[in-house]
Amino acid sequence: MRVGVIGAGPSGLAVAWEIFSRARARELDVQVDVYERAPRAGGNVWTEVADGYRVEQGPEGFLDSEPRTIEIATQLGLADRLVSASDAARNRFLYVKGHLHPVPTGPLGFLRSGILSVPGRLRVFAEPLQPPGTEDDETVLAFATRRMGGEAAQRLVGAMVAGIHAGDPAALSMPAAFPELAAMERRYGSLTRALMATRREARRTGRRAGGPAGPAGRLTSFAGGLRELIEAFVRELGPRVHLSAEAREARWTGDTWRVAVGGTDEVFDRLIVTTPPWHAAALLEDADPNLATPLQDIPWAPVTAVALGFAASDLRGVNLDGFGFLVPAGQGVRLLGCLWSSSIFPGRAPAGRVLLRALVGGARDPEAAGYDDETLLDLVRYDLAIAMGIEAEPSLVRVYRHPRAIPQYTLGHLQRLSTVRDRLERLPGLLLHGNGYRGVALNDSLRLAGEIAEAAIAQ
Repeated sequence: MRVGVIGAGPSGLAVAWEIFSRARARELDVQVDVYERAPRAGGNVWTEVADGYRVEQGPEGFLDSEPRTIEIATQLGLADRLVSASDAARNRFLYVKGHLHPVPTGPLGFLRSGILSVPGRLRVFAEPLQPPGTEDDETVLAFATRRMGGEAAQRLVGAMVAGIHAGDPAALSMPAAFPELAAMERRYGSLTRALMATRREARRTGRRAGGPAGPAGRLTSFAGGLRELIEAFVRELGPRVHLSAEAREARWTGDTWRVAVGGTDEVFDRLIVTTPPWHAAALLEDADPNLATPLQDIPWAPVTAVALGFAASDLRGVNLDGFGFLVPAGQGVRLLGCLWSSSIFPGRAPAGRVLLRALVGGARDPEAAGYDDETLLDLVRYDLAIAMGIEAEPSLVRVYRHPRAIPQYTLGHLQRLSTVRDRLERLPGLLLHGNGYRGVALNDSLRLAGEIAEAAIAQ
């Protein structure tokens, strides 16, 4: 059996490696080949090394609460390369009303926090008294407003949505974007009761529980950055990864898939498309226009990351003891947030230097993501001066543009996925995988890769 995987981002590499590993362990006659149009693998997940800095172009890391990611890293020989975020990275901030406010870690801290007004705080504490919702699908904003009030929905949840999805809480679907939280309300009737139950279970099992200051688990990466994961996959797969090899059209012949790659047709028994849904739609248009339509309907938000390196001596008096900060909408600055990368992981900046990564754009300000480098740098420096008091000239500037950075699971996303599943049942041997469907995080891509690989082998 021959399996073709389109796309060598984390999703494509992970599913190809899962197939390769499982076939080898079971002594199955399975050949897998990965095709990537870019000259390198990894997609948005890559680490640039410049002037002694290690700069992530995409995500900063992954949470260690997903066992499969740690298992994969270990099986790839990267166990001794794993690094956990610093203790300081537990400190997270929101820029609200002209100041950086620590995100509280408990009820007492929340009562004293200046993030919300007194009425806003009291409304949050009334969350357990609110009845569960009755809608099958509702926006994140509607859910949060119903449970915690409008102020907390706009500031706390709005900032969280900006940080995870670069999205608009008034557009994203709650059960699609945050299925665990939606399920908690259904099970416990209240997020407060759910959090208490989760913490009791965490104490019983010794696992960490999420809370208001951040998600469960600790942010984790590799000593050399996330590129180590990509490079390890590529090493394991070897000649099975074909770079600068663009797949242009896929056709179902009745018993095999034929894919135009370069000037040749490649023939596969199974085809796994891991490129973004908009690209998958174009690739599969001739095979099934009715599949292409719901794929095209999944919107994306642009994000541009601007990395800045400074001499630490130029930032004396600037608080960098934390993960960074997020910005809710309507606070007078255009940044989505800023990661204090050199405070999160060791080795991200040379000795005596500091590395920051500012994020611009998202669903709420897509125009800003497309500004030219000079305009972007002016915007970022202006906002950092307002939010953090940084006036110094950066010694390093890197701009990473992601015009389609993060898929937006808007209202109707689950229905679109249902339509996609119905169409796939009519196309034997075709599977879709990637962050456009059931989770935007790196952990999601790696966790679901095994499920997709098993389906490919079993079909």
